[in-house]
Amino acid sequence: MKIYSRSAQLLLSLLMLCLLLSACNRDKPIPPIERMDKYTTTKQYPGKVGDESLEDWKKHLKGIEVAKIKSTLDGKTEPALFYESKSSRKKPLLVVLHSWSSGYLQVPSIPFALWAEKYDWAFIQPNYRGVFEQPEAMASDVAIQDIVDAVDYAKQHADIDTSRIYLVGSSGGAMTALVTASRHPEIWAGVAAWVPVFDIPEWFDFNLYYPHRKYNSQIVAALGGEPLEGTPAEKEGKRRSPSTQIHQAKKVPIFLAHGINDLLVPPSHSIRAFNILANPADTISKEQMDYIVKEQAIPESMQGEATDKYFGKGDPEVVFSRESDNVKLVLYVGVHDMAYNSTLLWLNDQQKKQPQSVNQPQ
Repeated sequence: MKIYSRSAQLLLSLLMLCLLLSACNRDKPIPPIERMDKYTTTKQYPGKVGDESLEDWKKHLKGIEVAKIKSTLDGKTEPALFYESKSSRKKPLLVVLHSWSSGYLQVPSIPFALWAEKYDWAFIQPNYRGVFEQPEAMASDVAIQDIVDAVDYAKQHADIDTSRIYLVGSSGGAMTALVTASRHPEIWAGVAAWVPVFDIPEWFDFNLYYPHRKYNSQIVAALGGEPLEGTPAEKEGKRRSPSTQIHQAKKVPIFLAHGINDLLVPPSHSIRAFNILANPADTISKEQMDYIVKEQAIPESMQGEATDKYFGKGDPEVVFSRESDNVKLVLYVGVHDMAYNSTLLWLNDQQKKQPQSVNQPQ
């Protein structure tokens, strides 16, 4: 009887020790924030920007899982990549949106998830109806709700710091990020949008000069017709564009970045978004904007603002940076791209102010 009691006591002690060690491991200290040396931009990431592979994700991040999230709008179940460390601390949430021609398994987002692993953030990359080639995709109502549902899923499965929920996207993902920020500004502590499409019907007109591109056929499929002036498709395209609603996100910290050599989505798209969000005294004139698009250079009247603390070694060369109210615009030497470090370092500095309790002294 005594032998059994001693064995049971020893087993209990070992179990408690294992639990203690497990808790210590889960809550290991968070290292100081620093730049990632291995990763620069999505264009420099191995492979193609649109590559998708669950195998690659699992190879780089052991704890990544595929979540199944039911839409609260139409009941459809959509997949998402989800990671959280299982630590006991509250953590930021990083929501990354895939680009125009990819789905939730887009591989160049891996460095964002590795940052989340290193600094104990939660990470989720929703599918939000996949490639922008059907009515349910391309910043539709159900696609936007999928993103909100992904945030709610993360909050249900991890201890999320609601003052630090971040949204990131490039190209079509950036467009959708700006629409989501416009419709749900209460969620986001910071939104980073690289090379966003600002207005879908106007971008359709722009792409008429490039008939070899697939984007216009995708726009027609998503909107139910060519978004020509006065058509229902144009009205729907405007409704899904940042151009008609970005003013609703004026209280959200927004980071806009665009390459002055971008021939896919001209830098005027980010500049126009900046002009709506910025203080009127800080806006960029049409003449200045037209010069940037035509000459792929910064006009003399805008020179002298070519540094930004979030850009460093390995990042694109900044040629213009301006911050006004809650929006930052960075123009860089480069094309249709997105940089990891500058995005994450800026997001890390953003935090929503928590409302004061009525019992707190003013």
